Amino acid sequence: MVVVKTVVVREKIPANLVQPCPKKWRKAGAWITEDFAVRGDVNEAGLDTCSAQVDGVREWNAGL
Repeated sequence: MVVVKTVVVREKIPANLVQPCPKKWRKAGAWITEDFAVRGDVNEAGLDTCSAQVDGVREWNAGL
């Protein structure tokens, strides 16, 4: 008699690819012109981070 046991192993997406995306830039109080440039830079960096995570997940999924 042969006994066969099937175990399903689900791989997890690497932790660095599922981190939350950075929050929007906010400033309390009065704004100055320079704040618009800073806000744009911070928001662009956050978008780049989020895009890299999504691309990484796609690559990781394709490798399965």
